[in-house]
Amino acid sequence: MEYSFFYGSIVVLWTILGVCMYFKTIKLKHLIIGITTIAYSLLYEVLLGEYLDLYYYIKDKESILYTLLAGILVYPILNIIYTLFLPKKTRPVLIYTGLWIIAMLIFEYLSLLTKTVVFTGWRMIPWSPLTYMVNYLWIYLFYRYLEKRIVS
Repeated sequence: MEYSFFYGSIVVLWTILGVCMYFKTIKLKHLIIGITTIAYSLLYEVLLGEYLDLYYYIKDKESILYTLLAGILVYPILNIIYTLFLPKKTRPVLIYTGLWIIAMLIFEYLSLLTKTVVFTGWRMIPWSPLTYMVNYLWIYLFYRYLEKRIVS
């Protein structure tokens, strides 16, 4: 089940991105968010999962492979989709981001149920919501910075 959920998530996310691209154009600023996300997610995934041993993906001995795949094929896509539909005004941004955090918590919970992610020291509450808040805050601030600096 863990392999199906992991690879199924990748297929579903890339399909969603394809549909989103039909409605929205991916611009340089979205690609920069995606590339930055790869570096950022690999840094914290390796630090928290591999170095601090707080969790692992699928099988402890193979976790680094799935960490790399998730860092390259899952997290950047999520953040590109997030920025594609990011509202301009503050209140809608807060609601939109709150819904994304809820969706990420549900996705994480399903990952736990399917044993795609196994916690060995990490606690979903309070650490996951806090992590998602920090994550979406830096994405939001960096994206707004890129909007001012990049014409496309």
